Amino acid sequence: MKTYLLKILAFVIFMPSIFFTQIKVEVRKEIGENSKKEINRTITIDLSVEIDSVEMLVEKGNYKLYIPSSQLKSLVIRKKAIEYEPLKMERKQKDSTKNLHGESDVIAELVFRSNTQYILYVGVTGEEKIRKYIIKSESDWKWTTSFGANAVFLTSRSRFTSVNNVVAENKDGKMMDLTPSIMFTFMNNQRNFSPGFTGGLGFDFEELSVFAGGALGIGQNIILTAGIAVHKQNRPNTDYTVGQAIDTSVTSDNLNKMQYRVNPFVGISFRFDKNPFVAK
Repeated sequence: MKTYLLKILAFVIFMPSIFFTQIKVEVRKEIGENSKKEINRTITIDLSVEIDSVEMLVEKGNYKLYIPSSQLKSLVIRKKAIEYEPLKMERKQKDSTKNLHGESDVIAELVFRSNTQYILYVGVTGEEKIRKYIIKSESDWKWTTSFGANAVFLTSRSRFTSVNNVVAENKDGKMMDLTPSIMFTFMNNQRNFSPGFTGGLGFDFEELSVFAGGALGIGQNIILTAGIAVHKQNRPNTDYTVGQAIDTSVTSDNLNKMQYRVNPFVGISFRFDKNPFVAK
């Protein structure tokens, strides 16, 4: 029983380290010529770890790809679906590129921009099956879902009522409706202050509202929005006028009707996957 538990413990401890050492990504800041800071990005694939396929996300930038040449039998690189010819593919024998056994590495230059994907089909010496390595970057701009409330302004609450069988107008001073909302915002997720575009839906337990406009992301978790709202309101029926004599059968439902109107709104919403008060 103890031996069995030790095997499980070893699996839990070592399997994560094996997985994350298949592809090693390093980003180093170095001082280059004219004392300028240069960013050196490298991707190293460890062929000693047997794997059928693996996928990894990287940040945007230029990377040098290192693969131990002693185990490499074949290499095909595709940029998405198109076969990619690296900017440089050669074997070097420099101390900086030697692996642990003093052997040279294959070097390729890969350029990652927004939504860039490279697929590496690697043949390893002594293996018949081709390994598949997927390395990709994501766009800085993404759709973000948040929850909050929108205030719809300049709403009119005037209603027609019947007073002694004569149409009268009842004016309500309320000029704002507060509506719980779910918002979908397209913004830059790599900045702590990012403008963007937004749209969403609101529901006040009676009627549905539709929102569209601009947004400002603060710390990626607080999102301020403003724009126009298509909002359903109970308005006086234009078939009647103030002072008009009406029959006793005419009710308040006849004198007023629900109409969709366009009004300005402002709102605030939050993402709850992280602390909303901490910048990314």
